[in-house]
Amino acid sequence: MPEDTFSVLPPEPLPPAKPKRGKILAWALIILMAGASAYFTRDYYLPKLFPAKADREKPPTAEKAPKEEPKVPIKTFKVGRFNYEDSLNALGTIKGAIEFKLSFEIPGVINSINYREGERYEEGALLVSLKQDDVLLRLQKSQAQLKKAETSVALAKEKLNEHEKLFEIGAIPKTTLDKVKLEVESAEYDLEAAQLEVKANESVLEKSNLYAPTDGMIGELLVEEGENITPNTLLGSHVQVDYVEAEFGIVERDVSRIQLGLKARIYVDAYPDKVFEGVVDNIQPIVTGTSRTATARIRIENPEGQLLPGMFARIRIVLFSKQNTIVVPTEAVQGGEDDTWIFAVDEVTELISKRPIQVGYERPDYVQVDVGLEEGELVAMSGFDRLEEGTKVRVIEKQEAEL
Repeated sequence: MPEDTFSVLPPEPLPPAKPKRGKILAWALIILMAGASAYFTRDYYLPKLFPAKADREKPPTAEKAPKEEPKVPIKTFKVGRFNYEDSLNALGTIKGAIEFKLSFEIPGVINSINYREGERYEEGALLVSLKQDDVLLRLQKSQAQLKKAETSVALAKEKLNEHEKLFEIGAIPKTTLDKVKLEVESAEYDLEAAQLEVKANESVLEKSNLYAPTDGMIGELLVEEGENITPNTLLGSHVQVDYVEAEFGIVERDVSRIQLGLKARIYVDAYPDKVFEGVVDNIQPIVTGTSRTATARIRIENPEGQLLPGMFARIRIVLFSKQNTIVVPTEAVQGGEDDTWIFAVDEVTELISKRPIQVGYERPDYVQVDVGLEEGELVAMSGFDRLEEGTKVRVIEKQEAEL
């Protein structure tokens, strides 16, 4: 081959180009995300694109309605009208309206007893008398002394008149006249002493008889005829029973609840079917004893004399009373003194309304209401922590008063 001839050799193949690393990573990430999306959404898209046969056969359904809030179950009370009262019970003893211990002021021997226990008499009646022989003798003697003193005074005065005439004519000196005057004064002193002695013996005679201080009867007699007595001897008791008193004790915590004039009912075993009416007539102003009680008395008219001193009495004092009034249980009332209300229930809509009320009187079980409620309404008795204006409720129990 000539030297100037060029030989053309086929070019050597170029090495394949290397893809860029960033593009590879991007494509790998896209493929991975697409696969994950298909995996997690297959349960949502596939049933819609290819529904199962059972699902294809189901009829279309309406959308679900929103759920209602559950009703609050409560107990209720039906408001009614009743004769409402509050009372305080006590035990006591019947006592005579007037009671006196009978005794004599002087010693002696009982001569006669004119009345026995339970026998009625009038004021001034002679109840008991002592033997009066000695008293009468002393009285007669003093009366005789009185007559003697009266005579002595009369003679002394007559003598004084004569001496005054003699003194006027100068027949006697003044000293003689003065002496006669002193004799008159002495006789008058003796007369006064005799009069006092008579009165003293008359008083003793009077004291030997025991008279009734008022109408009444002997409640208890402790002596017999012929018995020796002294001023310290208790003969018995005088009682007046036209009206009587029931005496009872009030414990300290109830003293403020009792007032004069409160009405009371009294029951005694002797007349189990009868109620005696009375009023609180007296309240002792002090609390005494270890039991810390004050004594009170109830006056009871007793025209037929059925109630006798010493009878055991069961007493019911009426603290408050009102006829035909609205009443609800105490537990239904909410709030305090200045803001009191109840939760009323509408039976048709079953909705709660918060109702202000005015309480007239409250006792532990029931409250008397003056304003805010009508007969026949329902009030809530439970679930108060879940109740407010407009709360929907379900009545599970309906109560009525048992007064």
